[in-house]
Amino acid sequence: MIPGASRDLEDREAYSRDFGRMTRRVPKAVAKPRSVEEAAGLVRRAARDGVRVAIRGGGHSQGGQCLTDGGVVLDTTGLDRIRPAGPGLVRAQGGVQWGALVDTLRAEGRLPRVLPDFGALTVGGTLSAGGLGTTSHRYGAQVGQVEQLEVVTGTGERVRCSATRNAGLFNAVRSGQGQFGIIAEAWIRIRKAGGRFRQYELHYRDHERFADDLEHIVEADRFEHLRAEMRHDEDVIVLHAGFEYDEEPDDQRMLHALGHDESAYTRDTASVGRAGMYPTWSFSRMFHYPWRDWFLPWETLRTVLAQPWLDPDSVPRRPWRWIGLYPMGKEETCAPMFMRPPGERAISYSVLTVMAESRYSQAVALASYLEEVDRTLVGLGGKSYLSGGVGYGPARWAEHYGEMLEKGIAWKREFDPKHVFDAAGRPFAAVRPTA
Repeated sequence: MIPGASRDLEDREAYSRDFGRMTRRVPKAVAKPRSVEEAAGLVRRAARDGVRVAIRGGGHSQGGQCLTDGGVVLDTTGLDRIRPAGPGLVRAQGGVQWGALVDTLRAEGRLPRVLPDFGALTVGGTLSAGGLGTTSHRYGAQVGQVEQLEVVTGTGERVRCSATRNAGLFNAVRSGQGQFGIIAEAWIRIRKAGGRFRQYELHYRDHERFADDLEHIVEADRFEHLRAEMRHDEDVIVLHAGFEYDEEPDDQRMLHALGHDESAYTRDTASVGRAGMYPTWSFSRMFHYPWRDWFLPWETLRTVLAQPWLDPDSVPRRPWRWIGLYPMGKEETCAPMFMRPPGERAISYSVLTVMAESRYSQAVALASYLEEVDRTLVGLGGKSYLSGGVGYGPARWAEHYGEMLEKGIAWKREFDPKHVFDAAGRPFAAVRPTA
């Protein structure tokens, strides 16, 4: 076993679940490197000894991606260094939490262009999945806002990569689900932030009026932050529309010609960046979270709002469910492993449900139901966002990745030939390791 890794039962149990709490896998040991070189050394020994490694940051996956049965969990949270990287960039190691990055940049009035909704997520974790947030209608996914990376490959080699340098590795690890290497450090694009943040909560009773407004708002680029929640049990769509400012804004101008039924709430704060994030206490680790996310063609917006596939008897009512929508723009830097419908715009659609620990069997049934919903949404031209378990086998992985599947297999052979970073249910795990 890898020297320095903890075999303590309490440690191993603490790393046997992820956020979704739908899967349990008990590692043989847990490693917590404090430097990139230490992480690279751990991987080299794992490759030499035939040990499987699961990469874990905040542990916020929902399908067991950061878990392993009998292998080693490599906890990246000790890789938490932040430093400047020249104009318009910041360097953050893979274990840095996005909330901590926001706090660090506050003094200079800067923010990453795309932030997730939850500050405890790590840089390496969201870049391995794709990453999206309330500014994604402007900037697309987080993986398109990275200039370069330092990666620890499956052979334990430390490699700098970008769109023009070691481009294959750069393209493999962004949205690569941790199957090609550890994102040890990222050079992330940042922007000027406003001094304050104001957000309106706009209620719509009419789907068509909401769709018309959202299309207009996105086209006119009126707001910097957009997120919608569909509350069908209350027959309302709630749009959270926010912007940053330095001089006192004109609310009447910002809301001019919008067709909402009610402006229910206005929030104004100096906590720019953190304001768009849910607090840590919002997500208890004591619940099960059958949770799925998809990206759908922009042309399906009105169908998404109607949600004809969603059986209200199969999904808990609020507050035990959250059904969300984010408009998505195109990424500035192509990330070929990030699967989304073609076109300049897309829709992120999420069904998040919360179930008590005692209701595990119901949670499993709901997860199965969401797999049926997946078939409908893929049929509309959608792609699954791989933040959670999708239950795909070889045929559906081929459908999901298309021509990129063979490229991913080739990258797996190149960057992780001993399959150190294998995980159950992942698309490239079935490829035979090289000798």
